[in-house]
Amino acid sequence: MSDTFVKLKTIADLQTESAKFYIDAYQRGYRWTENEVRDLLDDIREFSHTKRQDDNTFYCLQPIIVTQAEDGASWKVIDGQQRLTTLYLIYSFYWVIESAFMRDRMPFELSYNNKPKLQACIKTFAEKEYARSEAVEHEMADDYESDIDCHYVLEAYKCICDYFQKLMRDLNTKNELNDMKKIFDNHMKIIWYEITKCDVATEVSIFSKINMGKIALTNAELIKALLLKKDNSDSGALASTQMNIAVKWDEIEAQLSEEGFWSFLVNEKKEETTYATRIDFIFRVMARELNDGILLRANETYPNEEIYTVSENVNKEKFSFYVFSNYVRLLQKHPNENPDEDQNYIESIWDGVCEYYRMFKDWYKNIRWYHMIGLLVETSSKKYIDQILELSRLYREGSGDGGEGHKDHFEKELRSRISKEIFGEKIAPSVSACKDFISGLNCQEDSDNIRKTLLLYNIAYLEACQENGRFPFEKYKDEKVSWDLEHINAVSDTRPDDDRRDSDDNPRLQWLKKAVDIPEIDKIKTADGESVQELVKKIIDGKLYLSKYQPNTKEFIQVYEAVINYFGGAGEPDNSIGNLTLLDGGTNRSYKNDVFPLKRKTILERTMSNVFIPLCTRKVFMKGFAESGDLLRWRDVDKKAYTDEIISCICKYLMLEDGDEQ
Repeated sequence: MSDTFVKLKTIADLQTESAKFYIDAYQRGYRWTENEVRDLLDDIREFSHTKRQDDNTFYCLQPIIVTQAEDGASWKVIDGQQRLTTLYLIYSFYWVIESAFMRDRMPFELSYNNKPKLQACIKTFAEKEYARSEAVEHEMADDYESDIDCHYVLEAYKCICDYFQKLMRDLNTKNELNDMKKIFDNHMKIIWYEITKCDVATEVSIFSKINMGKIALTNAELIKALLLKKDNSDSGALASTQMNIAVKWDEIEAQLSEEGFWSFLVNEKKEETTYATRIDFIFRVMARELNDGILLRANETYPNEEIYTVSENVNKEKFSFYVFSNYVRLLQKHPNENPDEDQNYIESIWDGVCEYYRMFKDWYKNIRWYHMIGLLVETSSKKYIDQILELSRLYREGSGDGGEGHKDHFEKELRSRISKEIFGEKIAPSVSACKDFISGLNCQEDSDNIRKTLLLYNIAYLEACQENGRFPFEKYKDEKVSWDLEHINAVSDTRPDDDRRDSDDNPRLQWLKKAVDIPEIDKIKTADGESVQELVKKIIDGKLYLSKYQPNTKEFIQVYEAVINYFGGAGEPDNSIGNLTLLDGGTNRSYKNDVFPLKRKTILERTMSNVFIPLCTRKVFMKGFAESGDLLRWRDVDKKAYTDEIISCICKYLMLEDGDEQ
């Protein structure tokens, strides 16, 4: 896009500037329906309720994109005419019911090129007193209804009339009209996105790209325009700084776009927040810090000036931009708020971005920190943005000396936080406490804790056996993958459903077809002494049931229970951690109800097909923890060895000792 200038403007600013907006012929006409108009009014009404409780907020409209017209006194609207026109209609209504609110004129003017009827229709609202939808319909419909643009404008104005008339009629809501007027006058801002003067062809190109969805005015793009705008200073030093920003910006975005780097820092599954550009993440972290620190103090220091802090809940979409815009305004008005008074505020802001970037790179390069931070981001009940903020403050506390002492302190704190996340705040981290906690886990009651523990174990084991190995958070957090707690040994209560669909995907039929390949099936007998192998063959061949795809229930149960008993899955289900492992949902579904040797075979096949199977899950099914030499069964002795290995590995990783309450 061309050179840009970005700021927030109030409606009062537009009125003071006697703003005139010009909408060229290439623009589509006004097309907002009752739904869009009502949504805007509802939003502002809802905001007026918030405003009563929190004075440090403002309502911000989506961006309008403008460029200066040839006359130098008006603005060409490239994008945003729907919002401007709707605002004009709302102010037209207020003009009627209380002209004093408008002071002596409308807050801005609108003109439309090559749309004479629309121009006349819009102008009429500012000249005549129409405060009822019926009056509009009776007096204006004949003149303007035939024009499609006017039709939409008239319908929008009638919607506005009906909306406010309803508030005025209801005694319980009558005061809301005045509250909303105050919002319009004092607490509404527009993102003013100004492009340097350009020819019509460029305007059309920008308009087309925006409306084709190829330009997203994200927080990052708006902040970039804020930092790179040309009117901040005329100095050559500033121009050099801005050039460096533009180059470094691309480097940061490229680094953050590497999935391995990105995935250990964020957990988008746990929050609604998504980032159109990855650098948005850094801006959001910085914005939170600025909003809760410098801007909050400014509110207290300059209580009679413009509002500086921003409500994240109210201003979700453009929170970061609003914060930075207010921060820039603060530094312009009060340079002493700049951390370095001799430094241009743009450079100061950018230095903050680079500081975060360098910090994240330090975390990533240090494999232990990478794993610990990635684990905390994934397992913490906190929002990951809060987690990153806390860790960044902790990291910076002693980073000035850059010594080993600082690194050791940071790492110790990370281990402590992981201990609290896994074991809870009330359990003092020690070997005995760890052993008691892990041994007592049961997936029917503690599934979340088991999932966290097994993830920690996989990371701890990876570090212990592969010095430079990195746990692939990008694969673990893949939005298409869900993670199950899988019973290593099949249990009898997971028998396939008695599904009698006459089709090849009958669960029982599928299980029987795989049973043919079970090792030692020729040795397995039912409780009645019949050969399981022969029964399976008879069922599949259709000799024991009427329909080809309906396995006989009695014979199937005999076969299933005989197989489960043979491989040690009889009795009550074992839901302890010694019989559980992390497995992706796709693999789990592919072998559900299978006995251990068939599960083992599936794990091998999927690993060879480059499906991500956690290292410890693979080792379990390869009998890497086995105390028994039996490759076909997961015995009690194997469960105990596996549980002991989990406890030992985690204790070493967290550097726990008996009696240690670090």
